[in-house]
Amino acid sequence: MTMKRRGATWAACALFLLTPLSAHALDEAIGRALFRRAWVPAPSSTQANDGLGPLFNARSCTACHGNLDRMPVQTGDGNAVTDEHLVLRFSDSEGRPDPTYGRQMQTSAVAGVAPEGRVVQSEHGYSAAGLAYGKLGPGIRTGALLAPSLRGLGALQTVPDEALAAIAAENARRDDGVRGRVNWVMDRDGQRRAGRFGWKASLPSLEAQVESAFALDLGLSTEGRPRPEGDCTAAQEACLAAPMGNRNAPFEIPPEIVSRITAYLASIKAPPLPEPDRHGLAAFEQTGCAACHRPSLPGSAGPVQAFTDLLLHDLGPELDGGATEPGVAPTEWRTAPLRGLSRTLANGAGLLHDGRARTLEEAIALHGGEAAFSRTRFTSLPEAEKRRLVAFLNSL
Repeated sequence: MTMKRRGATWAACALFLLTPLSAHALDEAIGRALFRRAWVPAPSSTQANDGLGPLFNARSCTACHGNLDRMPVQTGDGNAVTDEHLVLRFSDSEGRPDPTYGRQMQTSAVAGVAPEGRVVQSEHGYSAAGLAYGKLGPGIRTGALLAPSLRGLGALQTVPDEALAAIAAENARRDDGVRGRVNWVMDRDGQRRAGRFGWKASLPSLEAQVESAFALDLGLSTEGRPRPEGDCTAAQEACLAAPMGNRNAPFEIPPEIVSRITAYLASIKAPPLPEPDRHGLAAFEQTGCAACHRPSLPGSAGPVQAFTDLLLHDLGPELDGGATEPGVAPTEWRTAPLRGLSRTLANGAGLLHDGRARTLEEAIALHGGEAAFSRTRFTSLPEAEKRRLVAFLNSL
């Protein structure tokens, strides 16, 4: 680097440091850097960076959410999944984790600890292979989940619990089979809250989502999830004996880091919506799709146009996801926001929780249960109306 270029770089850094930032903007900037940080196993020379694992799926948040959108799954030798944005969950039909492998299969581990296995893809979907600690427990089911888009999450957090409860009460009076319900969960303070994040609406806030990712994907403890061994179980002795991070604190990730990553995620805007197609929207509503994929929800900062109701709906046996969460049937799913659907389709990431549907028509065909009535209406549309509706969805 020449002196001139070096001087220009220093001047740019100095300008950044001297530019006044609000406390909130500073938190977002720091959160973005932490989102990209690669964590390392303990012990390390820098305790603020260590504690990864002992079992983990990724070394950073950005490894699973590289461009903030859903991404297609890559496979290598033997159809083994080679990237981090698809995970395999384990549970029985009631949502209890596997007694040996816990709630999620971790495909990486620190030195001296065996990874739990690998995820492989076949014509029947995704499954576990090379399990290192023996067989899964009796009645344990597996389920694959894709890392979701992170755009527009902050707006979803502004929808009041009371608004979701009112929509659920309205559903009870419908005559088309739609019976979406709130997944009421307990937050870290013991308060009953409406779950709204995660495929099963099992997390009440962005903060809870961040702590869940630290625990399951990175094996890092937080105030809300204080186990330093992450998802390790009593059957995994080497994992429990491995060094843990941040030896001078009660958990490896302090609340300040959680809050700053949360602030960054909340700052990521949803993709802009196109100019409204009144005819496409009318077809969307007439088929009954809008009963669950509500175009707008009330938010504390104004309407939230995400095309979801954030409720759980039973979508029938074709969408039995295998593993589930406590209190949620394997066939129940939170209504996925459709805003940003055009980006998912452009990325070739596939639709539904595991990307199994390659097209909108395939995804609709798999919607049963509460969505069966809407599915029938869609398939009965004249071809011109069907194309208009699909074009409308492709534009979101």
